Amino acid sequence: MSNTFTSPPTIPDTGDLVAGKIIKTASFERMGNLSNYLHAFGGTSTCLSQAFDRHTCVTKSTSFVDLCRWRIPLPSNNHTTIDFHVNAQVTSTGTGTIKFTLTDSNSVAQGDSSISITSTSMGLATVSHSFSSATTADYIDIVMSGKTDAVTYDLDVQIVAARFLPLSSPLSSGATAQGSNKITPFGLGRLAANYPLTSRAGVQWRTNIETMRSRKRPLLSWSGIENPSSAFSLRGFGPKSLGVGDVETMQIQAPLFLGGGALTLWIYVVDISGTKKFAFMGRIFEVSSNGWNEFSFFPDLTNTTEESLSFGISLYKIHPSSYNQSDTLLDNLDRRAAFFGNLPRITALSLWSN
Repeated sequence: MSNTFTSPPTIPDTGDLVAGKIIKTASFERMGNLSNYLHAFGGTSTCLSQAFDRHTCVTKSTSFVDLCRWRIPLPSNNHTTIDFHVNAQVTSTGTGTIKFTLTDSNSVAQGDSSISITSTSMGLATVSHSFSSATTADYIDIVMSGKTDAVTYDLDVQIVAARFLPLSSPLSSGATAQGSNKITPFGLGRLAANYPLTSRAGVQWRTNIETMRSRKRPLLSWSGIENPSSAFSLRGFGPKSLGVGDVETMQIQAPLFLGGGALTLWIYVVDISGTKKFAFMGRIFEVSSNGWNEFSFFPDLTNTTEESLSFGISLYKIHPSSYNQSDTLLDNLDRRAAFFGNLPRITALSLWSN
């Protein structure tokens, strides 16, 4: 059958593909199988993962209110099913509802899916969401909203995670797209013995490799809690905006690859007036518009972390940087933008790498 692949794939022996050696049919079949597998599974690991302290990401609203937002890259135009997982509860007998609403980068609404929460203790729940239409977008915007059936109790969300589902075998025939680039699955039968190996196959391999190398890899996704409310006192006071303390606490260590290209940074800004500044990984960016702002920069690949020696791979610290001048976008004790409002602040952040 055409465009099939196995999971896990059988890796070809690259030593077979050198000058002077006999061309083995199995090597080409394995290369086609691997190409199809990488297209199906590449970029389908966790794309969103955020945890909250208890009683911070909460709502008692009886109509849906936005709580969090994220911007996530799409693996390809064919990856249109995403699984959401939450750890949540209601604080007393009743029903809470968590809704995920998706809009792609072409401003096309891709539907919404909801999870009903009835447990009075923290428990896991999931929903699988399929896009409502085909897409040619590079990324998807996700807004999580919530509500309860009565104002006398809270819906309390502690963990949110998501991943795109991999494609199943066989892949759809014909070329597909990853943003504006092209991927063409291999019909493995055409790579078998007694079939001509045309130059088209070599061009197809090269194009697929170049396209999949540019597939975005989410490194850091964070959202403040936009509209918390609670039936109880001293609850619902989680972070609404990025603050100076996040410089030390919001960080991950991740591999970045030579030739991987620039990092893509997105920040969601509200209530800005004039030009403000924000620093990330030692670089200062100027911001003058509300909503999502995009920045692209090349990381310093000489600045590895100490843990790189322990893991045997170059790791880099991914984090916002300290910038505490009067024109900063970072919230602090003097500004307290999250409490007083009407002050420029960052309410969501996303970083991608190739």
